[in-house]
Formats: sequence, C-alpha cells, structure tokens
Amino acid sequence: MAYTEPYAADWDALPNVAMPFMNTVHSEELALVSRLLTDLETAAAPATIDAQVAAWVEHTKAHFAREERLMHQYDFFATPCHQGEHETALLQLLGVQQQWLRERDTAMLQDYIQYWREWLQQHIGSMDFVTANFLNQLNVEVELT
Repeated sequence: MAYTEPYAADWDALPNVAMPFMNTVHSEELALVSRLLTDLETAAAPATIDAQVAAWVEHTKAHFAREERLMHQYDFFATPCHQGEHETALLQLLGVQQQWLRERDTAMLQDYIQYWREWLQQHIGSMDFVTANFLNQLNVEVELT
C-alpha cells in the first residue's frame, strides 16, 4: 500500500469500548503515533524518530500485557484468539522498528502507520469490544498508573 495522503489522527474515528482504561490506552497510543507521524512529515532527526518508535513499542508491550493479564485473571473465553492478534501485531511492530533502524525509510514507516491505524480500528471493534464487554459485566475496575 502506498502512502498517498496525510494520516488523519482522529480519535473519534476509533471505536470506544465498555472499559474506560482501554479507551485511555488506545488514545495514548494514537497520540504517540500521531507525534511520530508529525516527526516523519517534518523530517525530524533520525534519533528523534528512533525514540518515538521505541516509545511506541514500549507502550504497545505494556498495553498488550495489561489486557492479557486481565484476560487470564478472569478466564476470558477468547484469550487465545485475542492474545494471538497481540503477538502478531507486536512482532510486526518490532520488525518495522528493526527495518527503520536499518534503512531509515520514511515511506515504509508512514505506510506501516496507515496499516496499523486500520488494524487498530478492526482490533478495537472486534477483540477489544468483546473483551471489554466481558470485563465490564464482571465489574472489573482498572486504574492506570
């Protein structure tokens, strides 16, 4: 997929789910990626982009680990499927990070951001939606620290 138009970082376009902490985490991640895209568009120094990508990777790891702990803790029925999507997405992100560090290919990173945005919308609307409803029915409360 070729990157052909500016990335629209519109939080309202992302689905919301029944667990506020999940919406907050998604919003944080979108903000991180939006800053990264701005840095790419303004030709920021590679070290700046390196740091933004690293922050994205760390946020994603924490995001997925938190959800997975809750799914296991509450015996969520679709844990293997949901966790499998996380594993695939994280491996892709790590691969993109390594490719960026090797090639410094701005277009590749912009293309991946567009792909990620579409993936995130789909993932929230399916896996996270069902998981959040399950946790909400159990009155699970999660504080982000």
